[in-house]
Amino acid sequence: MANIPTPLRLLHWWACHGVSEQDSDDLRLKKEVMTIVSSAIALLAIFWGALYAATGYPWSGTIPWTYTVIVLISTLHFFHSKQFDFFLISQQWLILLLPFFLMWSLGGFANGSAVMIWAFFAPLAALFFIDLRAAGRWMLVFLLLLVLSALLDPWLAERVRPMAQWLNTLYFLLNLGLGFSLIAVMLYYFVKDRERAYQQLQQSQSHIEQLLLTDDLTRVGNRRSFNERLQEELARARRYDSPLSVIMIDVDHFKAINDQYGHAVGDEVLVALAHTLQECIRDSDFLARYGGEEFMILLPETVQDGAAAMAERMRDAVKALRLRPLASGLTASFGVTEVRQADDADRLLSRADEAMYEAKRSGRDRVCIL
Repeated sequence: MANIPTPLRLLHWWACHGVSEQDSDDLRLKKEVMTIVSSAIALLAIFWGALYAATGYPWSGTIPWTYTVIVLISTLHFFHSKQFDFFLISQQWLILLLPFFLMWSLGGFANGSAVMIWAFFAPLAALFFIDLRAAGRWMLVFLLLLVLSALLDPWLAERVRPMAQWLNTLYFLLNLGLGFSLIAVMLYYFVKDRERAYQQLQQSQSHIEQLLLTDDLTRVGNRRSFNERLQEELARARRYDSPLSVIMIDVDHFKAINDQYGHAVGDEVLVALAHTLQECIRDSDFLARYGGEEFMILLPETVQDGAAAMAERMRDAVKALRLRPLASGLTASFGVTEVRQADDADRLLSRADEAMYEAKRSGRDRVCIL
């Protein structure tokens, strides 16, 4: 008994029969929804056929039964071939023509107008599964069939006996109730599909933005992201009259490392340096690779002396690095400066650059404040 599938599992099993492993999430959802909707309408068609036959319209009853058989064959073919485009177009034609055949067999609009709600599934399915233009084409076909039905209506009404008022009301309520229920199901999945597509678009945009603002090698910020963040922090510092400091770091003798050990080792040095610097800073600080072997750090709410103390800690951490195959340890020079009253971004960075080069001229492996 434990192995008997529940109705929900059975529904999922049936809906996923046409799905392939290589299908995207979007295509998988569309296949599942189309399978569920077409199968649900086919099951309801059995009920409608029996109801029409029992109430004195046997010819009308054979139309939903025939529809059910054709849908079953079409669905099994889809499960075998996985050809969703053919399955989709066939189901749209079937669900569009079924209500018109039923209405014509019942004598036209007087007896069968309520079944026309099912014809809306064709343009609705095109909107969900294809696009707005396809939905417009299906709506045009629907309107043309409606015009044809209006022309045939007087001739049809003469050949079928009128339906009793209570029976007409019953069919009206059943068709609208069940029809709108299935339309609600399709709209639910349509909205969910649009929401998922929008979320995927946002995630893609966020990923692209992250790539644009991240250094490919070291995975810290790049020059563009640093400049954007610098403008933000400068504006905040002026608005709240708060301190802001900058540290510029340059690897000592980096060209010699590249020349002696190769660029692959040089890249490893930069990655290790970025990781070491990242470990030393606070969450509120911002590290970026500014170019080549130069790195920049923004330190909000930090005065010059505090930035210099942090630079000394970073200098010691860099010096403690042991990287193969470097024969000697790695060192770096640090330039520290704090935002002043008349500073803009260019002036601030120029002073940090000058401080860093002063550290180079003074023997490297040191911190210089300017």
